[in-house]
Parts: sequence; C-alpha cells; structure tokens
Amino acid sequence: MMEAPAWLEWTTFGLSASGAVAIFVLSAVSACRPNFNFFPPPSKNSWQHGMFLGLFRLFLYPLIALTIFILRPGDGNLGWGQILLGGALLILGFGLAFRITLQMGWRNAFGEKRGLMMTGWFARSRNPIYVATWVGLIGWGLVAADLRVSILLAMWALMYWLAPRFEEPWLEREYGDAYRSYKARTRRFL
Repeated sequence: MMEAPAWLEWTTFGLSASGAVAIFVLSAVSACRPNFNFFPPPSKNSWQHGMFLGLFRLFLYPLIALTIFILRPGDGNLGWGQILLGGALLILGFGLAFRITLQMGWRNAFGEKRGLMMTGWFARSRNPIYVATWVGLIGWGLVAADLRVSILLAMWALMYWLAPRFEEPWLEREYGDAYRSYKARTRRFL
C-alpha cells in the first residue's frame, strides 16, 4: 500500500483541527455574548445552521481522510486484539448512534422542534447519541492508533461533552416544564 506524503497527512490534520477550533470559538463567543447565538442554531434556514454543518464537515471529512492515510493493516504495529476490539467498538458505537438518531427523527436530532424524546434510550440518558458516539470514538482511536487522529477524536468527544450545556437552555425554552421534569429524573449522560 502506498503511503501518503507527510505534508498531506499534516494538511488533513490541520484542516480537521481548524474546523473543530472554529466550532469551539464560535460556541465560546455564543456563551459569552447573549445576543450572539451560534449553537444550537435558531433555525434550519439560519446562517448558524449552515455554518455549523460546514465547520463540522470541515472537521469530519479530513479526519476520515487522515485515518485512511495512516492505516497500515498488517504492518505489525497493531495487535489483532486491538484491531478487533477497536473495530467492534467503532461499529457498535456509531451504529447505535445512527439507530438512535433515526428513532429520534433526523430533523429532531438536528434542531427542529419535532417533540421531546423521553422514552427508549432517552429514558436512561438525555444524550444517548453522544454516549454511543463516544464508544465509537474509542474504537476509532484503537484502530487508527495515531496521535493526530486521537487528538481530533478527543476534540470530537469534547464537543459532545459540551454540546448539552448549550442545548439544555434551548430545550427548556422550547419544552418548558416537560423538559425540566425530564431533566430532573434522567441523567445527562449515564
């Protein structure tokens, strides 16, 4: 298998990191300035929605490319146990996150008010998609076994740890007492 040049690996890392950093910066500005709302976007047709999707794609697509560039199956650096465990966690985590997203409703998961989910996985956790994604991220990190990929995955994990802190005030405004009651009886993550 042909190796990607180092400059290409570092460029994809830089692009991915810049997408994540931009999301963090805009979210921090949003947290500090009440008149500036970035996340969650106020509507599907807002600049915030388009900007968030664009920045998340700027983060995600180069991360996938970097992972492909650095994967060297059969080079002896990774044990089969690590590959199998990582692959299983990756498939389980992202598969479950995708399934829960579909059950919730794709549009509801991406900020449209389509009803508050409180049953199924949401009866155990207010954010089961984030929790399942973390499982997938751990698996991804085990399979990739690269410091740059691990840094980017840690940024993704941090995004998903911070996101509920931005989403919860919106949910309280949108769903009122129903959400406050749900929040009181259901843990944020596990």
